[in-house]
Amino acid sequence: LLSQPMHWLVVFVIVSLFALLIGPSTSSFSADQDHYCRDQVTDCVECDTQQDSRCADPFDTDLLTSGALQSVRCNGVCSKLVQRSPDSTRVRRTCSQNLRLQKLSPYLVCIDESRGNGQLCFCEEKNCNFAPPATGEAAGRLVLLMIAVGRATAMLCC
Repeated sequence: LLSQPMHWLVVFVIVSLFALLIGPSTSSFSADQDHYCRDQVTDCVECDTQQDSRCADPFDTDLLTSGALQSVRCNGVCSKLVQRSPDSTRVRRTCSQNLRLQKLSPYLVCIDESRGNGQLCFCEEKNCNFAPPATGEAAGRLVLLMIAVGRATAMLCC
């Protein structure tokens, strides 16, 4: 067994790793509502696969840099709406103000439709709605935390 000072050192290392792993997310699609500022102005990709198939995923970012697709000024947050049907998938990228959201506030998250036929994502960085939603980030952090705790536990007991 480890001595008392060594035990506290291991606990300190575990807590520090945990704080590092669950720290602020750098993902474009973040659930940090406090960071969201309704008065901010940003640029959002503006396109719809009903008018332009180049709006579909995977999105070619060269379309923005070349000027082939435009972005719009937005006094809200950027949004990406995906609607799936048996024969097609519609992708609409726009400013949240251009959506008819009656009982839904644009939090910085992705919301899946209950039957799996669609998804609505919000983000706040310039032209961030070109990207697919970040997935697996929390799971990756959890795996790293479990590895760190497992190693620290092995050090304590052996």
